[in-house]
Amino acid sequence: MRKIAPSTSINRYHGLAILFHWLIALALLFMFVTGLYMVNAEIAKADQYKLFQIHKGAGVLLLFAIVLRFMVRWLTQQPTLPQSFSETDKRLSKIGHIGLYVAMLVMPLSGWLMVSASPFGLPTIVFDWFQWPHIPGVARNKVVESVARNIHWYTAVSFILLIGIHIFAVIKHRVKDKINLLPRIGFGKINEK
Repeated sequence: MRKIAPSTSINRYHGLAILFHWLIALALLFMFVTGLYMVNAEIAKADQYKLFQIHKGAGVLLLFAIVLRFMVRWLTQQPTLPQSFSETDKRLSKIGHIGLYVAMLVMPLSGWLMVSASPFGLPTIVFDWFQWPHIPGVARNKVVESVARNIHWYTAVSFILLIGIHIFAVIKHRVKDKINLLPRIGFGKINEK
């Protein structure tokens, strides 16, 4: 399959990739905050239920956005890394991005599995637009629900660490190596070595 040409140059990601990068980043921040709040805050059960529904509905929309992001990545040309990057930098960059993509996919899928196997069997209503189906064959299965909950939690922790490393790498390259990588994903003038 032919790849779509990049929107500006091979030094920058395609415009759709940039859009999805930042939308998903904001959505993940929302999901982390609501996820931690809804399971740890002392709030009324009715409010907790509403928050769970918002979190689940947002998770479904986020899964759609992630699938579209993967399609954009597959169909578009990716910018090459700066020539001044060492082989170690290139290898770590690739490993880091693979880790981020795996976590990005595992998070919503494990959440979906957890909800599908929940002993409560509550439906997922996506913002009163439609009902999202449960995964067949796991209804009210406490073992599956427990495993999915652990995967969801440990993926969230790993994801936060990976995002922190990702941000640290961008800052390190900017400050130490004088390479501004942010324009590749949408901000400012590209100035690579």
